[in-house]
Amino acid sequence: MKTDAQMDYQAEHNRMIRRARLKKISSAIFTLLGYAVIIIIFITPFLYVIGNSVRNSQQIWANAYPISWRSFIPYEGLTLENYSQSLGIGDVAKGMSFDISRNLGISLLSSVAVVCLSLIFNTSAAYFFGRLRFPGKNYILIFVVATMMIPQQVVLVPLYIVADQIGLINSFWAMVVPWYASPFIVFLLTQFMADLPLEFDEAAIIDGANLWQILWRVVIPNTIPGLITVSLMEFQFIWNEFYWPLIAISDSKLFPVQVAVASQFTESGPNWGIVFAAMALASAPVILLFLFLQRYFYESVAMSGIKG
Repeated sequence: MKTDAQMDYQAEHNRMIRRARLKKISSAIFTLLGYAVIIIIFITPFLYVIGNSVRNSQQIWANAYPISWRSFIPYEGLTLENYSQSLGIGDVAKGMSFDISRNLGISLLSSVAVVCLSLIFNTSAAYFFGRLRFPGKNYILIFVVATMMIPQQVVLVPLYIVADQIGLINSFWAMVVPWYASPFIVFLLTQFMADLPLEFDEAAIIDGANLWQILWRVVIPNTIPGLITVSLMEFQFIWNEFYWPLIAISDSKLFPVQVAVASQFTESGPNWGIVFAAMALASAPVILLFLFLQRYFYESVAMSGIKG
């Protein structure tokens, strides 16, 4: 038979277990609510664009106010014609002279070109800062990183003057050459490469490898997740770039897709269904690219880049 002290201890123990369970359940509920709020904040605009991209302008305005679930989820008169019209297929698009297929191609080519050049120049710079010994290297890296603090708007005028002097204005290369090197990408890759043990380089040198061979055969294979991550970030930055192309490009045939969509907002007003479809198409490449490469993105966050 249990004594009063034992019974009191058992009751207190049970209360502690219940409090711990209640605290755990409350924490899980608050966590789920936090995730739900974040999802709603980010998903709601996307749902609004997708939902209105399969409606005509009359249905869009009919459901615009008051805001309800009907504003986001289409329930009648669904059509994919807006997508074909945004790609220049159809009488409405021809009358509007609206065709973003060429603009999508320009955005894709410029983004891929910048990513390729970025991998060459930024990887070389990061290898210098992260793996090589050189007097004053850290001061140079501080100077490179400090340029990240300068707002883009501050350098647009001198950048435009330089680009104009070398004949880049109103050309495809105006969207490529100014962005081939990025201090932010150099900084990130430097961290990835600095995490690799220097013994890797020493072992390669003993085997007769030079600096170029160490970079290609030792460093790059062990920083693949980091390289893919920065490539994804660079691609997204160039794809979404709007301010500089708006200034540097005046020929509508050379507009990237973001500028081409924005050019439809005139005094007469756009065809909203077609514009929403164009917005959805402009968002699709970056979303699909992230979905395919998200494994490498998470690996770069969770690990230092060291293999095996």
